Amino acid sequence: MRHLAITVSLLALAGCASLPSGGPTMGQVLRPATETLGAPIRVVAVEAMRLPPLPAGEAPDPAPPFGDAPELSGRIAPGDIVGITIFEVGVSLFGNAAAAAPGSTSPMPAAAGQSLPARPIGGDGLISVPYAGDIRVVGRTPRDVEAAIEARLKGRSQAAQAIVSVTPGPTRAIIVSGDVRQPGRQPLSLAGERLSDAIAGAGGPAQRRADTIVRITRDGVTASRRLDRLVVGSAADVRLAPGDRIELVREARSFTVLGATRTVAEVPFEADRVTLAEAIARAGGPLDDRADARGVFLFRFEVENGVEVPVIYRLDLINPQAYFAAQRFLMREKDVLFVANARANSVQRFLTLLNLLSSPALGAAVLTR
Repeated sequence: MRHLAITVSLLALAGCASLPSGGPTMGQVLRPATETLGAPIRVVAVEAMRLPPLPAGEAPDPAPPFGDAPELSGRIAPGDIVGITIFEVGVSLFGNAAAAAPGSTSPMPAAAGQSLPARPIGGDGLISVPYAGDIRVVGRTPRDVEAAIEARLKGRSQAAQAIVSVTPGPTRAIIVSGDVRQPGRQPLSLAGERLSDAIAGAGGPAQRRADTIVRITRDGVTASRRLDRLVVGSAADVRLAPGDRIELVREARSFTVLGATRTVAEVPFEADRVTLAEAIARAGGPLDDRADARGVFLFRFEVENGVEVPVIYRLDLINPQAYFAAQRFLMREKDVLFVANARANSVQRFLTLLNLLSSPALGAAVLTR
């Protein structure tokens, strides 16, 4: 009678919800509340979906709200550093006296060049040249400045010719910061550097392109996109303007795996795109002794008519069509992949509990009835 009482108590325990469980079964997942977060839950069978073949590559993102900056004019701007070299023939103002011929005291005509110290252009836009005075350079091209210097030196120097070089200053530069190998200021040139040029000039991203977000800010407007979606030469690869700020930020994408799998964790994408089949494989697949192969679920919020709607995608791995569909179903960031427990787990747990509390003979007797 004592054994019978224990058996009856254990059978009652097996039929109630208090028996410990490692996770919900497929039936418990498919019988949720009618609403969650104010929206009805829809269950979609993945193997029944008409999924198109995966494209050869992802379409690039649209262009940012600002387009290409105008090409630099090449005119000198405040903050630029100007270098001047003056060449003269014969007796010079800037160089040493012309060399005399051997055995003669008369100087021989000779060409000589003298470089003046490079100097930044201030707010007044002027530069001072010895024997030529102050010359306005802001808004003028280097060739214009050369002609102005030569005109001022005419009559004072013999056939003076000037060469003006300009190094762009901070007003014609961009800033690259964040998760790059060589952050800092980069000057812009007449070549018309683009967004991809600036990133390459900074040594490229320090992390994987697929895990990096690039942000470009111009005149208070910011546009962002994943770096792996930036196509060289596309509309998104804009020509940069002085003052643009570029920031690279690491933002790894991941999905979460729960339930009867070998891995219960947050799993990084580690690729530009991941299919449902690949996600299941990265989770280690369903556990043979615990999982229900008919109950693989993907939980996701879909946006429909501007409203987030909760959707449960179900994959039945007993159905061969599921394996083909899983190869075309793409994962998204923050998806939750769940593998349900098999219903047989509850029976197995009950038998384990029965063997712990009673003799093996009693457990065998119950099984044979």
